Amino acid sequence: MRREALLWLEAAKDDIDDAKHMFNAGRYFRAAFLAQQAVEKVLEALFFTVRREEPSRLHTVTELYSMLKEHGFSLPSDLEQQLSMLNKYYTVTRYPDAANGLPRESVDMLEAERAIKVAIGVIEHAGRSIQG
Repeated sequence: MRREALLWLEAAKDDIDDAKHMFNAGRYFRAAFLAQQAVEKVLEALFFTVRREEPSRLHTVTELYSMLKEHGFSLPSDLEQQLSMLNKYYTVTRYPDAANGLPRESVDMLEAERAIKVAIGVIEHAGRSIQG
């Protein structure tokens, strides 16, 4: 196992832990952003083991996933179907012009909760693939 893959996996786990803290603090937009970041990082970790190359510099989790899927990695269908909802949290949770207002007003509790749940599922599934 490549050390880089483990580092990316651990960084993803740190992000999801931080997402939970932000959720508990009522900072739902930050929780959703960190959930997106966690998934982005764990998918990038998979580049080392699935594609055997450095991760792409893309930030769109569905594009990263498609690139991995081309090489045989797949998520359970329930996670795969929900993956696209994380894409928007890369921008709307950070920029007022993307959120059409304050980012903190762009994500509610239910959305953040769903984002964290999906991210945890992806991390667990991908982590098993990374650690063999």
